[in-house]
Amino acid sequence: MIKTLVVNTGSNVSVMLVKLVITFVMTPILVRNLGNYDYGLWEMVGAIVGYAGMLDLGIRPAVSRYAAKFHAEQDRDRMLEVYSSSMAFMFCVGAVLMLVCAAFAFTAPEILAPEGASTDIYALFLLILGVQLLFSFPGFVAESYLEGLQKYYLKNNITIINSIIGSVIVFQLINDSNALWLLAAVNAAGLSIKYCLFGTMLAQKKNGRLIPSRRSFSLFQLRDLLSFGGKSFVQGVATRVDNATDALVIGFVLGPAMVPFYSVPANLVNYLRTLGWTLSHAFMPLFSRLDAMAEFDRTREIYLTASKFVVGLLLPISAGILVVGSPFLTLWIGPEYGEKSQWVFFYLVAFCILPLLNPFASRYLTAINQHGIFARLMPIGAAANLILSLILVHTHGIEGVAFASLIPTIVLVPVYLKCVCRNLGISMLDYVRRCLLPVLIPTASLGVTAVVIRMVTSLDSYGDIVLTAVGGGLVWLPCFWFMALSPQDRASFLKLFRSKLAGG
Repeated sequence: MIKTLVVNTGSNVSVMLVKLVITFVMTPILVRNLGNYDYGLWEMVGAIVGYAGMLDLGIRPAVSRYAAKFHAEQDRDRMLEVYSSSMAFMFCVGAVLMLVCAAFAFTAPEILAPEGASTDIYALFLLILGVQLLFSFPGFVAESYLEGLQKYYLKNNITIINSIIGSVIVFQLINDSNALWLLAAVNAAGLSIKYCLFGTMLAQKKNGRLIPSRRSFSLFQLRDLLSFGGKSFVQGVATRVDNATDALVIGFVLGPAMVPFYSVPANLVNYLRTLGWTLSHAFMPLFSRLDAMAEFDRTREIYLTASKFVVGLLLPISAGILVVGSPFLTLWIGPEYGEKSQWVFFYLVAFCILPLLNPFASRYLTAINQHGIFARLMPIGAAANLILSLILVHTHGIEGVAFASLIPTIVLVPVYLKCVCRNLGISMLDYVRRCLLPVLIPTASLGVTAVVIRMVTSLDSYGDIVLTAVGGGLVWLPCFWFMALSPQDRASFLKLFRSKLAGG
Protein backbone atom coordinates (compact mmCIF):
# COMPACT_ATOMS: atom_id res chain seq x y z
CA MET A 1 0.00 0.00 0.00
CA ILE A 2 2.75 2.46 0.97
CA LYS A 3 4.78 1.52 -2.12
CA THR A 4 1.77 2.28 -4.34
CA LEU A 5 1.31 5.60 -2.56
CA VAL A 6 4.94 6.58 -3.08
CA VAL A 7 4.85 5.57 -6.77
CA ASN A 8 1.65 7.50 -7.40
CA THR A 9 2.82 10.60 -5.55
CA GLY A 10 6.16 10.54 -7.34
CA SER A 11 4.35 10.23 -10.65
CA ASN A 12 2.12 13.20 -9.79
CA VAL A 13 5.16 15.28 -8.89
CA SER A 14 6.81 14.33 -12.19
CA VAL A 15 3.83 15.74 -14.10
CA MET A 16 4.01 18.95 -12.12
CA LEU A 17 7.75 19.34 -12.75
CA VAL A 18 7.31 18.78 -16.48
CA LYS A 19 4.58 21.42 -16.59
CA LEU A 20 6.77 23.78 -14.59
CA VAL A 21 9.57 23.46 -17.14
CA ILE A 22 7.07 23.95 -19.97
CA THR A 23 5.72 27.08 -18.26
CA PHE A 24 9.25 28.47 -17.88
CA VAL A 25 10.01 27.96 -21.56
CA MET A 26 6.65 28.83 -23.08
CA THR A 27 5.29 31.77 -21.07
CA PRO A 28 7.61 34.44 -22.58
CA ILE A 29 6.85 33.04 -26.05
CA LEU A 30 3.09 33.16 -25.43
CA VAL A 31 3.18 36.70 -24.00
CA ARG A 32 5.24 37.92 -26.95
CA ASN A 33 3.09 36.30 -29.66
CA LEU A 34 -0.34 36.72 -28.10
CA GLY A 35 0.25 40.24 -26.85
CA ASN A 36 -1.10 41.58 -23.57
CA TYR A 37 -4.74 41.64 -24.79
CA ASP A 38 -4.98 38.08 -26.13
CA TYR A 39 -2.84 36.69 -23.29
CA GLY A 40 -5.15 38.37 -20.80
CA LEU A 41 -8.13 37.01 -22.74
CA TRP A 42 -6.63 33.51 -22.66
CA GLU A 43 -6.34 33.76 -18.87
CA MET A 44 -9.89 35.09 -18.52
CA VAL A 45 -11.37 32.39 -20.76
CA GLY A 46 -9.38 29.81 -18.81
CA ALA A 47 -11.02 31.09 -15.64
CA ILE A 48 -14.47 30.89 -17.24
CA VAL A 49 -13.79 27.34 -18.47
CA GLY A 50 -12.78 26.51 -14.92
CA TYR A 51 -16.19 27.70 -13.77
CA ALA A 52 -17.82 25.56 -16.47
CA GLY A 53 -15.91 22.59 -15.09
CA MET A 54 -17.93 22.93 -11.91
CA LEU A 55 -21.01 21.79 -13.83
CA ASP A 56 -19.86 18.26 -13.02
CA LEU A 57 -21.71 18.97 -9.71
CA GLY A 58 -18.97 17.26 -7.71
CA ILE A 59 -19.04 14.03 -9.74
CA ARG A 60 -15.26 13.81 -10.09
CA PRO A 61 -14.28 13.42 -6.41
CA ALA A 62 -17.36 11.25 -5.91
CA VAL A 63 -16.26 8.89 -8.71
CA SER A 64 -12.75 8.68 -7.27
CA ARG A 65 -14.07 7.97 -3.79
CA TYR A 66 -16.62 5.32 -4.81
CA ALA A 67 -14.20 3.67 -7.23
CA ALA A 68 -11.74 3.20 -4.36
CA LYS A 69 -14.50 2.03 -2.01
CA PHE A 70 -16.09 -0.54 -4.33
CA HIS A 71 -12.68 -1.72 -5.52
CA ALA A 72 -11.68 -2.40 -1.90
CA GLU A 73 -14.99 -4.25 -1.42
CA GLN A 74 -14.47 -6.14 -4.74
CA ASP A 75 -17.94 -5.13 -5.94
CA ARG A 76 -17.50 -4.97 -9.73
CA ASP A 77 -21.19 -4.46 -10.47
CA ARG A 78 -21.27 -1.26 -8.42
CA MET A 79 -18.03 -0.15 -10.07
CA LEU A 80 -19.67 -0.48 -13.49
CA GLU A 81 -22.75 1.37 -12.27
CA VAL A 82 -20.61 4.28 -11.06
CA TYR A 83 -18.69 4.41 -14.32
CA SER A 84 -21.69 4.16 -16.68
CA SER A 85 -23.94 6.51 -14.72
CA SER A 86 -21.34 9.24 -14.29
CA MET A 87 -20.16 8.92 -17.90
CA ALA A 88 -23.70 9.42 -19.25
CA PHE A 89 -24.25 12.47 -17.06
CA MET A 90 -20.94 14.09 -17.97
CA PHE A 91 -21.40 13.48 -21.71
CA CYS A 92 -24.68 15.39 -21.56
CA VAL A 93 -23.00 18.29 -19.74
CA GLY A 94 -20.19 18.43 -22.31
CA ALA A 95 -22.63 18.37 -25.22
CA VAL A 96 -24.65 21.26 -23.79
CA LEU A 97 -21.51 23.36 -23.27
CA MET A 98 -20.34 22.64 -26.82
CA LEU A 99 -23.68 23.93 -28.16
CA VAL A 100 -23.37 27.09 -26.04
CA CYS A 101 -19.88 27.79 -27.42
CA ALA A 102 -21.09 27.18 -30.98
CA ALA A 103 -24.02 29.56 -30.46
CA PHE A 104 -21.70 32.35 -29.32
CA ALA A 105 -19.25 31.61 -32.15
CA PHE A 106 -21.95 32.07 -34.81
CA THR A 107 -23.92 34.92 -33.23
CA ALA A 108 -21.66 37.02 -30.97
CA PRO A 109 -17.91 36.40 -31.38
CA GLU A 110 -17.34 40.16 -30.99
CA ILE A 111 -17.71 39.76 -27.20
CA LEU A 112 -14.12 38.48 -27.20
CA ALA A 113 -12.58 40.68 -29.90
CA PRO A 114 -10.92 44.05 -29.19
CA GLU A 115 -12.65 47.05 -30.72
CA GLY A 116 -12.12 47.28 -34.48
CA ALA A 117 -10.51 43.82 -34.81
CA SER A 118 -11.73 40.98 -37.03
CA THR A 119 -14.00 38.49 -35.25
CA ASP A 120 -13.10 35.45 -37.37
CA ILE A 121 -10.25 34.28 -35.13
CA TYR A 122 -12.39 34.65 -32.02
CA ALA A 123 -15.27 32.69 -33.59
CA LEU A 124 -12.86 29.87 -34.44
CA PHE A 125 -11.48 30.04 -30.92
CA LEU A 126 -14.97 29.52 -29.46
CA LEU A 127 -15.68 26.54 -31.76
CA ILE A 128 -12.42 24.86 -30.76
CA LEU A 129 -13.23 25.49 -27.12
CA GLY A 130 -16.60 23.78 -27.58
CA VAL A 131 -14.99 20.62 -28.98
CA GLN A 132 -12.58 20.58 -26.05
CA LEU A 133 -15.45 20.72 -23.55
CA LEU A 134 -17.34 17.93 -25.33
CA PHE A 135 -14.43 15.53 -24.81
CA SER A 136 -13.28 16.87 -21.45
CA PHE A 137 -16.34 16.14 -19.33
CA PRO A 138 -16.59 12.40 -20.09
CA GLY A 139 -12.80 12.34 -19.87
CA PHE A 140 -12.97 13.65 -16.31
CA VAL A 141 -14.83 10.47 -15.34
CA ALA A 142 -12.18 8.18 -16.82
CA GLU A 143 -9.43 10.19 -15.16
CA SER A 144 -11.17 10.13 -11.77
CA TYR A 145 -11.71 6.39 -12.08
CA LEU A 146 -8.01 5.78 -12.71
CA GLU A 147 -7.28 7.85 -9.61
CA GLY A 148 -9.77 5.84 -7.55
CA LEU A 149 -8.05 2.64 -8.69
CA GLN A 150 -4.74 4.27 -7.71
CA LYS A 151 -3.46 4.07 -11.29
CA TYR A 152 -2.03 7.58 -11.24
CA TYR A 153 1.17 6.54 -12.95
CA LEU A 154 -0.76 5.36 -16.04
CA LYS A 155 -2.59 8.63 -16.59
CA ASN A 156 0.46 10.68 -15.68
CA ASN A 157 2.68 9.03 -18.28
CA ILE A 158 0.17 9.98 -20.96
CA THR A 159 -0.17 13.51 -19.57
CA ILE A 160 3.60 14.06 -19.66
CA ILE A 161 3.95 12.86 -23.27
CA ASN A 162 0.87 14.85 -24.28
CA SER A 163 2.16 18.07 -22.68
CA ILE A 164 5.60 17.80 -24.26
CA ILE A 165 4.27 17.08 -27.76
CA GLY A 166 1.76 19.93 -27.54
CA SER A 167 4.39 22.40 -26.37
CA VAL A 168 6.78 21.41 -29.14
CA ILE A 169 4.07 21.94 -31.76
CA VAL A 170 3.19 25.37 -30.39
CA PHE A 171 6.87 26.32 -30.09
CA GLN A 172 7.52 25.40 -33.73
CA LEU A 173 4.42 26.94 -35.33
CA ILE A 174 3.36 29.93 -33.24
CA ASN A 175 3.49 33.49 -34.56
CA ASP A 176 1.65 36.69 -33.79
CA SER A 177 -1.06 36.01 -36.41
CA ASN A 178 -2.02 32.44 -35.41
CA ALA A 179 -1.18 32.39 -31.70
CA LEU A 180 -4.68 32.33 -30.20
CA TRP A 181 -6.34 29.72 -32.39
CA LEU A 182 -3.19 27.55 -32.58
CA LEU A 183 -2.87 27.47 -28.80
CA ALA A 184 -6.56 26.59 -28.45
CA ALA A 185 -6.41 23.89 -31.16
CA VAL A 186 -3.33 22.17 -29.76
CA ASN A 187 -4.75 22.27 -26.25
CA ALA A 188 -8.13 20.86 -27.36
CA ALA A 189 -6.59 18.11 -29.51
CA GLY A 190 -4.19 17.07 -26.78
CA LEU A 191 -6.87 16.87 -24.10
CA SER A 192 -9.28 14.99 -26.35
CA ILE A 193 -6.67 12.37 -27.27
CA LYS A 194 -5.59 12.03 -23.64
CA TYR A 195 -9.09 11.38 -22.36
CA CYS A 196 -9.82 8.87 -25.11
CA LEU A 197 -6.68 6.99 -24.09
CA PHE A 198 -7.83 6.99 -20.45
CA GLY A 199 -11.08 5.33 -21.48
CA THR A 200 -9.19 2.79 -23.57
CA MET A 201 -6.99 1.87 -20.62
CA LEU A 202 -9.99 1.29 -18.36
CA ALA A 203 -11.47 -1.03 -21.00
CA GLN A 204 -8.43 -3.32 -20.75
CA LYS A 205 -8.74 -6.54 -18.74
CA LYS A 206 -5.86 -5.69 -16.38
CA ASN A 207 -7.66 -2.49 -15.35
CA GLY A 208 -11.04 -4.13 -14.80
CA ARG A 209 -12.49 -4.11 -18.33
CA LEU A 210 -14.66 -1.14 -17.46
CA ILE A 211 -16.82 -0.19 -20.43
CA PRO A 212 -19.82 2.11 -19.96
CA SER A 213 -23.12 0.58 -21.04
CA ARG A 214 -26.80 1.45 -20.89
CA ARG A 215 -27.48 -1.74 -18.93
CA SER A 216 -25.14 -0.59 -16.14
CA PHE A 217 -26.66 2.89 -15.97
CA SER A 218 -28.46 3.47 -12.67
CA LEU A 219 -30.46 6.54 -11.69
CA PHE A 220 -30.13 5.46 -8.07
CA GLN A 221 -26.34 5.35 -8.36
CA LEU A 222 -26.25 8.70 -10.16
CA ARG A 223 -28.39 10.23 -7.42
CA ASP A 224 -26.03 8.79 -4.82
CA LEU A 225 -23.02 10.26 -6.66
CA LEU A 226 -24.65 13.66 -6.93
CA SER A 227 -25.67 13.56 -3.27
CA PHE A 228 -22.10 12.87 -2.18
CA GLY A 229 -20.69 15.21 -4.80
CA GLY A 230 -22.99 18.07 -3.80
CA LYS A 231 -20.72 19.02 -0.92
CA SER A 232 -17.67 18.75 -3.16
CA PHE A 233 -19.49 20.86 -5.76
CA VAL A 234 -20.07 23.71 -3.31
CA GLN A 235 -16.46 23.41 -2.18
CA GLY A 236 -15.32 23.47 -5.81
CA VAL A 237 -17.38 26.57 -6.59
CA ALA A 238 -15.87 28.38 -3.64
CA THR A 239 -12.36 27.25 -4.56
CA ARG A 240 -12.86 28.42 -8.12
CA VAL A 241 -14.08 31.82 -6.95
CA ASP A 242 -11.04 32.09 -4.68
CA ASN A 243 -8.53 31.06 -7.35
CA ALA A 244 -9.96 32.18 -10.68
CA THR A 245 -12.08 35.25 -10.05
CA ASP A 246 -9.12 37.57 -9.51
CA ALA A 247 -8.19 37.55 -13.19
CA LEU A 248 -11.80 38.28 -14.14
CA VAL A 249 -12.12 41.16 -11.68
CA ILE A 250 -8.91 42.73 -12.97
CA GLY A 251 -9.89 42.14 -16.59
CA PHE A 252 -13.36 43.64 -16.29
CA VAL A 253 -12.36 46.60 -14.08
CA LEU A 254 -8.83 47.45 -15.26
CA GLY A 255 -8.95 45.85 -18.74
CA PRO A 256 -7.53 42.58 -20.18
CA ALA A 257 -4.14 44.23 -20.79
CA MET A 258 -3.60 44.48 -17.01
CA VAL A 259 -4.36 40.81 -16.37
CA PRO A 260 -0.86 39.48 -17.26
CA PHE A 261 0.77 41.63 -14.56
CA TYR A 262 -1.27 39.67 -12.03
CA SER A 263 -1.69 36.29 -13.73
CA VAL A 264 1.99 35.69 -14.55
CA PRO A 265 3.18 35.92 -10.91
CA ALA A 266 -0.04 34.20 -9.77
CA ASN A 267 0.60 31.28 -12.13
CA LEU A 268 4.09 30.88 -10.67
CA VAL A 269 2.82 30.95 -7.11
CA ASN A 270 0.07 28.51 -8.06
CA TYR A 271 2.75 25.89 -8.58
CA LEU A 272 3.19 25.98 -4.81
CA ARG A 273 -0.50 25.13 -4.41
CA THR A 274 -0.27 22.60 -7.24
CA LEU A 275 2.65 20.89 -5.53
CA GLY A 276 0.62 20.65 -2.33
CA TRP A 277 -2.39 19.23 -4.17
CA THR A 278 -0.11 16.88 -6.09
CA LEU A 279 1.58 15.53 -2.99
CA SER A 280 -1.78 14.96 -1.29
CA HIS A 281 -3.79 13.73 -4.29
CA ALA A 282 -3.09 10.01 -4.02
CA PHE A 283 -4.03 9.98 -0.32
CA MET A 284 -7.77 10.45 -0.83
CA PRO A 285 -8.47 6.94 -2.17
CA LEU A 286 -6.03 5.58 0.44
CA PHE A 287 -7.93 7.28 3.28
CA SER A 288 -11.20 6.04 1.79
CA ARG A 289 -9.89 2.49 1.68
CA LEU A 290 -8.56 2.66 5.25
CA ASP A 291 -11.89 4.06 6.43
CA ALA A 292 -13.75 1.19 4.75
CA MET A 293 -11.41 -1.21 6.60
CA ALA A 294 -11.88 0.68 9.94
CA GLU A 295 -8.11 1.20 10.34
CA PHE A 296 -8.42 4.45 12.28
CA ASP A 297 -5.11 4.36 14.15
CA ARG A 298 -3.18 3.76 10.96
CA THR A 299 -5.05 6.60 9.26
CA ARG A 300 -4.09 9.01 12.06
CA GLU A 301 -0.42 8.06 11.94
CA ILE A 302 -0.21 8.32 8.15
CA TYR A 303 -1.98 11.71 8.26
CA LEU A 304 0.38 13.23 10.82
CA THR A 305 3.59 11.80 9.38
CA ALA A 306 2.72 12.76 5.80
CA SER A 307 1.63 16.26 6.91
CA LYS A 308 5.01 16.93 8.52
CA PHE A 309 6.86 15.87 5.37
CA VAL A 310 4.66 17.93 3.05
CA VAL A 311 4.67 21.07 5.23
CA GLY A 312 8.41 20.66 5.70
CA LEU A 313 8.84 20.81 1.93
CA LEU A 314 6.30 23.50 1.03
CA LEU A 315 7.09 26.05 3.73
CA PRO A 316 10.75 26.56 2.69
CA ILE A 317 9.72 26.70 -0.98
CA SER A 318 7.32 29.52 -0.13
CA ALA A 319 10.14 31.36 1.67
CA GLY A 320 12.34 30.96 -1.41
CA ILE A 321 9.62 32.34 -3.71
CA LEU A 322 9.35 35.45 -1.56
CA VAL A 323 13.08 36.08 -1.89
CA VAL A 324 13.64 35.37 -5.59
CA GLY A 325 10.16 35.87 -7.12
CA SER A 326 10.38 39.48 -8.31
CA PRO A 327 14.01 39.29 -9.54
CA PHE A 328 13.11 36.12 -11.44
CA LEU A 329 10.16 37.84 -13.17
CA THR A 330 12.41 40.75 -14.13
CA LEU A 331 14.78 38.36 -15.90
CA TRP A 332 12.09 36.07 -17.27
CA ILE A 333 9.50 38.48 -18.71
CA GLY A 334 10.77 42.02 -18.19
CA PRO A 335 11.48 44.76 -15.61
CA GLU A 336 7.90 46.05 -15.65
CA TYR A 337 6.62 42.68 -14.46
CA GLY A 338 9.20 42.50 -11.69
CA GLU A 339 8.40 45.99 -10.42
CA LYS A 340 4.65 45.34 -10.23
CA SER A 341 4.92 41.93 -8.59
CA GLN A 342 6.60 42.43 -5.21
CA TRP A 343 3.52 42.82 -3.01
CA VAL A 344 1.50 40.54 -5.28
CA PHE A 345 4.00 37.76 -4.56
CA PHE A 346 3.85 38.37 -0.82
CA TYR A 347 0.05 38.25 -0.59
CA LEU A 348 -0.35 35.31 -2.96
CA VAL A 349 2.32 33.20 -1.28
CA ALA A 350 0.63 33.75 2.09
CA PHE A 351 -2.76 32.94 0.50
CA CYS A 352 -1.41 29.66 -0.91
CA ILE A 353 0.72 28.45 2.00
CA LEU A 354 -1.75 28.94 4.85
CA PRO A 355 -4.15 26.15 3.75
CA LEU A 356 -1.15 23.97 2.93
CA LEU A 357 -0.07 24.00 6.57
CA ASN A 358 -2.79 21.33 6.85
CA PRO A 359 -2.34 19.83 3.37
CA PHE A 360 -4.52 16.71 3.69
CA ALA A 361 -7.64 18.30 5.20
CA SER A 362 -9.80 18.15 2.09
CA ARG A 363 -8.54 14.72 1.01
CA TYR A 364 -9.17 13.15 4.41
CA LEU A 365 -12.56 14.70 5.15
CA THR A 366 -13.80 13.87 1.63
CA ALA A 367 -12.63 10.27 1.99
CA ILE A 368 -14.63 9.80 5.21
CA ASN A 369 -17.65 11.78 3.92
CA GLN A 370 -17.18 14.57 6.46
CA HIS A 371 -16.39 17.35 3.99
CA GLY A 372 -19.63 19.24 4.57
CA ILE A 373 -17.73 21.88 6.53
CA PHE A 374 -16.15 23.05 3.27
CA ALA A 375 -19.57 23.33 1.66
CA ARG A 376 -20.76 25.48 4.57
CA LEU A 377 -17.78 27.78 5.06
CA MET A 378 -15.89 28.05 1.77
CA PRO A 379 -18.73 29.91 -0.02
CA ILE A 380 -18.62 32.52 2.77
CA GLY A 381 -14.87 32.93 2.30
CA ALA A 382 -15.21 33.06 -1.49
CA ALA A 383 -17.94 35.70 -1.28
CA ALA A 384 -15.81 37.78 1.08
CA ASN A 385 -12.86 37.45 -1.31
CA LEU A 386 -14.97 38.58 -4.28
CA ILE A 387 -16.49 41.55 -2.44
CA LEU A 388 -13.13 42.70 -1.09
CA SER A 389 -11.55 42.29 -4.54
CA LEU A 390 -14.22 44.45 -6.18
CA ILE A 391 -13.62 47.14 -3.55
CA LEU A 392 -9.83 47.07 -3.35
CA VAL A 393 -9.18 46.80 -7.10
CA HIS A 394 -10.40 50.39 -7.44
CA THR A 395 -8.15 51.74 -4.68
CA HIS A 396 -5.05 49.48 -4.76
CA GLY A 397 -5.14 47.82 -8.20
CA ILE A 398 -3.78 44.31 -8.58
CA GLU A 399 -2.16 44.42 -5.12
CA GLY A 400 -5.59 45.01 -3.59
CA VAL A 401 -7.02 41.99 -5.40
CA ALA A 402 -4.20 39.80 -4.08
CA PHE A 403 -4.67 41.11 -0.53
CA ALA A 404 -8.42 40.43 -0.71
CA SER A 405 -7.72 36.72 -1.26
CA LEU A 406 -5.66 36.49 1.90
CA ILE A 407 -8.11 37.85 4.48
CA PRO A 408 -10.78 35.07 4.46
CA THR A 409 -8.03 32.42 4.39
CA ILE A 410 -6.57 33.69 7.67
CA VAL A 411 -9.97 33.25 9.32
CA LEU A 412 -10.98 29.87 7.90
CA VAL A 413 -7.79 27.80 8.03
CA PRO A 414 -7.90 27.28 11.84
CA VAL A 415 -11.55 26.20 11.59
CA TYR A 416 -10.72 23.46 9.08
CA LEU A 417 -7.80 22.31 11.23
CA LYS A 418 -10.09 21.98 14.26
CA CYS A 419 -12.52 19.82 12.26
CA VAL A 420 -9.73 17.53 11.03
CA CYS A 421 -8.27 17.14 14.52
CA ARG A 422 -11.67 16.26 15.95
CA ASN A 423 -12.12 13.47 13.39
CA LEU A 424 -8.57 12.21 13.93
CA GLY A 425 -9.05 12.20 17.71
CA ILE A 426 -6.23 14.63 18.50
CA SER A 427 -6.01 18.25 19.67
CA MET A 428 -4.97 21.18 17.51
CA LEU A 429 -1.96 21.62 19.80
CA ASP A 430 -0.91 18.04 19.05
CA TYR A 431 -1.04 18.78 15.33
CA VAL A 432 0.99 21.97 15.68
CA ARG A 433 3.54 20.21 17.90
CA ARG A 434 3.97 17.19 15.61
CA CYS A 435 3.64 18.74 12.15
CA LEU A 436 4.45 22.47 12.25
CA LEU A 437 6.94 23.30 15.00
CA PRO A 438 9.61 20.79 13.82
CA VAL A 439 9.86 22.47 10.38
CA LEU A 440 10.16 26.11 11.49
CA ILE A 441 13.91 26.22 12.16
CA PRO A 442 14.83 24.43 8.88
CA THR A 443 12.58 26.88 7.01
CA ALA A 444 14.15 29.87 8.75
CA SER A 445 17.61 28.57 7.88
CA LEU A 446 16.73 28.48 4.19
CA GLY A 447 15.13 31.94 4.30
CA VAL A 448 18.12 33.57 5.99
CA THR A 449 20.55 31.91 3.57
CA ALA A 450 18.54 33.08 0.56
CA VAL A 451 18.34 36.66 1.85
CA VAL A 452 22.11 36.78 2.44
CA ILE A 453 22.84 35.49 -1.06
CA ARG A 454 20.41 38.04 -2.52
CA MET A 455 22.17 40.87 -0.68
CA VAL A 456 25.54 39.74 -1.99
CA THR A 457 24.62 38.97 -5.62
CA SER A 458 21.58 41.26 -6.29
CA LEU A 459 20.04 38.31 -8.25
CA ASP A 460 20.59 39.92 -11.64
CA SER A 461 21.17 36.66 -13.52
CA TYR A 462 19.68 33.18 -13.67
CA GLY A 463 22.93 31.86 -12.24
CA ASP A 464 22.43 33.96 -9.11
CA ILE A 465 18.88 32.65 -8.72
CA VAL A 466 20.05 29.05 -9.10
CA LEU A 467 22.83 29.73 -6.58
CA THR A 468 20.26 31.08 -4.13
CA ALA A 469 18.01 28.05 -4.53
CA VAL A 470 20.86 25.55 -4.25
CA GLY A 471 22.50 27.36 -1.33
CA GLY A 472 19.26 27.59 0.60
CA GLY A 473 18.46 23.95 -0.13
CA LEU A 474 21.87 22.75 1.05
CA VAL A 475 21.38 24.54 4.36
CA TRP A 476 17.76 23.40 4.72
CA LEU A 477 18.33 19.70 4.02
CA PRO A 478 20.55 18.78 7.01
CA CYS A 479 18.48 21.01 9.30
CA PHE A 480 15.29 19.24 8.23
CA TRP A 481 16.88 15.79 8.44
CA PHE A 482 18.26 16.15 11.96
CA MET A 483 15.84 18.66 13.53
CA ALA A 484 12.43 17.91 11.98
CA LEU A 485 12.56 14.14 11.53
CA SER A 486 12.51 11.69 14.40
CA PRO A 487 14.90 8.70 14.42
CA GLN A 488 11.95 6.52 13.40
CA ASP A 489 11.15 8.85 10.46
CA ARG A 490 14.76 8.73 9.28
CA ALA A 491 14.90 4.95 9.58
CA SER A 492 11.66 4.53 7.63
CA PHE A 493 12.84 6.90 4.91
CA LEU A 494 16.20 5.15 4.53
CA LYS A 495 14.48 1.76 4.38
CA LEU A 496 12.17 2.95 1.61
CA PHE A 497 15.08 4.59 -0.25
CA ARG A 498 17.17 1.41 -0.12
CA SER A 499 14.25 -0.71 -1.32
CA LYS A 500 13.77 1.61 -4.30
CA LEU A 501 17.46 1.42 -5.15
CA ALA A 502 17.27 -2.34 -4.97
CA GLY A 503 14.22 -2.34 -7.23
CA GLY A 504 11.95 -3.64 -4.47
